[in-house]
Amino acid sequence: MQKDEKVKILVYDFGYTISDILDSFKQLGITYRIFSYYFENKNDDDFFIHRFSKTINDDKYDAVFSVNYFPLIAECAYQNNLKYISWSYDNPLNVNKIEETLSYPTNYIFFFDKIQANHYAGLGFEHIYHLPLAANINRLNQIQLSASDHAKYDTDISFVGKLYDSDYGFLLKIMNDYQRGFIEGLVNVQQNLYGSYLLDDIITDDFISKINGYIKKSNPDSTFALTKSALTYAMSANITRNERLMILGILSRHHKLKLYSREEHEILKNAQFMGSCGYINEMPRIFKASKINLNITLKILQSGIPLRAIDIMGSGGFLLSNYQPELAEFFTDGIDVAMYDSIEDAIAKADYYLKHDDERNKIATLAHAKVAEYFNYKSRIKDMFETAGI
Repeated sequence: MQKDEKVKILVYDFGYTISDILDSFKQLGITYRIFSYYFENKNDDDFFIHRFSKTINDDKYDAVFSVNYFPLIAECAYQNNLKYISWSYDNPLNVNKIEETLSYPTNYIFFFDKIQANHYAGLGFEHIYHLPLAANINRLNQIQLSASDHAKYDTDISFVGKLYDSDYGFLLKIMNDYQRGFIEGLVNVQQNLYGSYLLDDIITDDFISKINGYIKKSNPDSTFALTKSALTYAMSANITRNERLMILGILSRHHKLKLYSREEHEILKNAQFMGSCGYINEMPRIFKASKINLNITLKILQSGIPLRAIDIMGSGGFLLSNYQPELAEFFTDGIDVAMYDSIEDAIAKADYYLKHDDERNKIATLAHAKVAEYFNYKSRIKDMFETAGI
């Protein structure tokens, strides 16, 4: 490509971050066309393949881009010999049989979680990369809190996120006593372990086969077959739910706490339930107006810095997060972030920082500056496109 030629990208419109990414495309002089479509099935949709392939051939593009990975986009790009760049902020991706399309040489797939990236690279797939997430600092800095914003959002502590429900209880019921006890014991161990994820290593394919054998023996007419990924996700979701309920429940008894979620819970009767919130306009105001913003990561996310944590710091908010290896790699506890390694530690640090305004504000300021310098979209997109040879 000649240096004076403009890069042109076909963008599949999906995900919270797409508007921030497109804003950075404009700043970088990247032209694009947006393609919108709702998938009923990410792995099987002949109409999508026909329509998307036609769109690819309507013009000349340097690549296809999407937030998160879509096998059918990978398929279309491969069939049309066009590079497919995907940058994921979800983990797990909830894509069945993802390995069937990851091998396409046209793929350039970026994961925000280093362990997830290393997992797929270790399976022999090429063009698999680790790339942390980013914040749109320009947009976030332009948001100023009004008097009505303060009246609506000001609080000691806020939490934005799901409480996570899962099939964990159902799965326990269809196991035998030994299997159920083993799973419950493993959940208890993982519940209190930060910075290390045991479930994938300890739960073996043989163990899953034995569970399925018991299910079939108990109910010969059943067509249900448990998979390892389904079980570990259910366990992780249950662990995360317990952690969130315990931390939020304890803190809401002693401090003003606002919960932004789709689900209420009787344990959180002392919290102020605010319902769900919008990503672009409302969430940054919540982060700016809260003295402490909690990040309690889904347990299956092993190392990466979640988008929520980046958004909190990018908004200038104070972040109190569970320990995450990559968060500890880029930020320092007590300097530009606050991290906890147990529920007791989370409670103690929330209490401490609510009493020490100067320390809390200094940490938030340093975190914002670091995100602005190292976690901005323009730099991330440049890295992605250069890696993909664009």
